[in-house]
Amino acid sequence: MIKIKEIEPEDYDTFFNYLDNHLSENGSEANEIFQPLTTEQSILTEEWKYKFKTGFEKDFGEIGWRKLWIAENLDNQIVGHIDIRSRMELNTTHRVLLGMGVDSQFRKLKIGQQILEFVIDYCKLDSKICWLDLEVMSQNIPAIRLYEKYNFQQIGKTVDMFRLNNKSYNFTSMTLNVEK
Repeated sequence: MIKIKEIEPEDYDTFFNYLDNHLSENGSEANEIFQPLTTEQSILTEEWKYKFKTGFEKDFGEIGWRKLWIAENLDNQIVGHIDIRSRMELNTTHRVLLGMGVDSQFRKLKIGQQILEFVIDYCKLDSKICWLDLEVMSQNIPAIRLYEKYNFQQIGKTVDMFRLNNKSYNFTSMTLNVEK
């Protein structure tokens, strides 16, 4: 059982510790690459922390705004997160980008489904949001299947988007119309 709550300033340090640990698993022996980063790059930098914090302070519609929810277990341990944020292009306030992750120790417990359902419902209730967009590493089949289960449509694939450790990776773009 989890509870989903919007992040508050008092949660930042705990969230950043969780996120740093989450990123450290990217491309490890037990995990596929889920971020387009090498193992050495898979750390939470001060620049990332700054982008998160300043994004939380911006209003919807401003370039760089971000809204984030954390999923906590009964011990108040962060077990997953999900966020929506602005696109960086002008005149795209009706679209938001989705990002999410679940701690590797808590996968296969339907936490990803719960937080994804939560954000889809949130976006459907916000009349300013029409489209929920995401980009995912194409080899991350479990994530793609989850998104397809919730009717996200694949709208494109960029072949050889990233080269990490001399290996080519594709990037899949997906979207969901959340207008009423």
